[in-house]
Amino acid sequence: MENKSILIAYLVTWSLYVIGVHVFGKWKRLEKTNIVLSHSVPSAVAISMTFIFLIGHGATVRQFVANSDRGMDLWSLWVSLWPLLLFATFGSGLAQAVLTIVALFKREWRVWAPITALGAGMSAFSFMAVGINFPDA
Repeated sequence: MENKSILIAYLVTWSLYVIGVHVFGKWKRLEKTNIVLSHSVPSAVAISMTFIFLIGHGATVRQFVANSDRGMDLWSLWVSLWPLLLFATFGSGLAQAVLTIVALFKREWRVWAPITALGAGMSAFSFMAVGINFPDA
């Protein structure tokens, strides 16, 4: 993988983000289901990229793994997941940005504004991390 430093930075930020929103949600006594939904897409990105690139030692360029069946399987998995994760992160970021704006204007939803704003930011970071690791042949 050519962008390992971005993945490591993403994973560190993601873990702090997940811990932070759960601590904030417990402190404010918020619905746990909504908190989990707010970080579900960035978590899917973190888990899939960790499995493919850190644990499996996959690559984004096909020629780097051309002589390995396992490497080709991981590369093929990344090729199939890449567009799905890219669209999911974009949709998640857009939805959470809209929810942040709504939460700022509705008094009863204001407590959710920090979680949705952080979720929009983390989705943007996820979008960047996925987009930079374009699967190349």
